[in-house]
Amino acid sequence: MIRVKLKAWTASFRFPTFQSGYQPTLPVPPPSTIQGILSAAKGEPVYLTELPYLGYVFKSEGVGIDLERIYALGKVETDIIRREFHYNAELYLYLPDEWEEVFRKPRYQLLMGRSSDIATVEEIRKVNLEEKEAVLGGTVVPVELGIPGIVHALVVEFDYTSTPRRARLVKPFIILPYPRTRAERKRQTAKVFYDPDLDIGVYLHRWSK
Repeated sequence: MIRVKLKAWTASFRFPTFQSGYQPTLPVPPPSTIQGILSAAKGEPVYLTELPYLGYVFKSEGVGIDLERIYALGKVETDIIRREFHYNAELYLYLPDEWEEVFRKPRYQLLMGRSSDIATVEEIRKVNLEEKEAVLGGTVVPVELGIPGIVHALVVEFDYTSTPRRARLVKPFIILPYPRTRAERKRQTAKVFYDPDLDIGVYLHRWSK
C-alpha cells in the first residue's frame, strides 16, 4: 500500500450537530471529507464503499478561533461568528498502490475542509504495516472496536448523482483525537496495523464488505 502525506496551514471539519452560531471543528476529518479529497484528486466522484480498504491519521499543532462575517440574503446587517480551525495540519492517507499516480498529479485542488483550507501533497511512499497492539489516534473507528471516546453519526459518503447531494451511508464512529498524553495512548490501544515511521496505529476501514 502507499501512504500519502498532505499538509495544510488550516483545516476545519464541521460538527454535524452545530448548525448556527459558534462553529467548533471535529478533532479529525470525517470519512466524507476523505471522500472529497479522493474525488478531487481523481477528478470524479469516488465512493469509499468501492475501495478495498482505506486508513487515515490526522494531526495538527493546535486549534485556533477565527472571526467570520456572515451576510444573510435579504438582511442589511451582518453577523459575526466564531469558527474553530486546526493550524499546521497533516493528513496521512493509506491507500492501495494504484492511487499513487492519482496523487502524483491531482486533477483538482485538495482541501482539508472548507475552500480556504488548501492542502498540498508533500510525500507519497510505499509502506508495509505490521499487525500488532498499537496506539490509535487522529482517526475514527467503528464502535464495535470497543475503544472509549466521543460517538458521532458521520456520513461515510455522499451520493453525487443527485442535486443537492444526499448522504448515501451514515454510521456511528468513535472519534479518536491524535494521542498526546499517556492516558490517551493507554486508552486508545487496540490490535490494528502499525506504522513504525509515525509510531501510530492505523485502522483500515473496509466498507466494501
